[in-house]
Amino acid sequence: MTNILDATSFGATSTTDDVLSGVNLKGKRILITGVSAGLGVETARSLAAHGAQVVGAARDLNKAKAATEQVRKDAAANGGSVELIELDLANLKSVRACADRLLANAESFDVIIANAGVMATPFGHTTEGFETQFGTNHLGHFVLVKRIAALVRPGGRLINVSSAGHRRSNVDFEDPNFQHTPYEPFVTYGRSKTANILFAVAFDQRNRERGVRAAAVHPGITKTEPIRHMSPGWVTDEG
Repeated sequence: MTNILDATSFGATSTTDDVLSGVNLKGKRILITGVSAGLGVETARSLAAHGAQVVGAARDLNKAKAATEQVRKDAAANGGSVELIELDLANLKSVRACADRLLANAESFDVIIANAGVMATPFGHTTEGFETQFGTNHLGHFVLVKRIAALVRPGGRLINVSSAGHRRSNVDFEDPNFQHTPYEPFVTYGRSKTANILFAVAFDQRNRERGVRAAAVHPGITKTEPIRHMSPGWVTDEG
């Protein structure tokens, strides 16, 4: 009951350190995608600062190395660790290569946080020809997580970073790549975020018997890199 009551005290101004106050994550191994900017970097920093062994995945390792400088400092000061691995979610060859490296390493994870993503991008395609947002936000993570699911320890968690933007659209199985309908950036984003949620539900159903659960979360509105394709003023200081 205490934990439930404590959770109600968190709000829009709560920080990652507020949430993890008093929590010791030493011995916990956590995979986070998208550690070259924004929420991924701050999530990695806070987890490592509380003793976790963080594996951060990113498309651009040089950018990720620079972005996680503080993560490494906080990890070193608090018994945590951070390592980086290359992952381009818009290229399934890269996704499979990342998964194969993790499988070859054979170290288990307590948590996988599928955080990386793009939003409201101009119309485009992934390497395999899938629409960019759906291919990056959902399909890349789907392939990665399915391939390494056996590495999640009993009692572990999959957390898919979705969005309230999922309300904009269901998944369209008839025209996923906008071959027959006009492309609308936020409709497409909504499709990908709905897919994130459906994947979490299905993963949870298929893995709960071995003690592994899944959830999808809405991170709120933040001024991070995904908003770069949006017009100025869409996100206000109050937003």
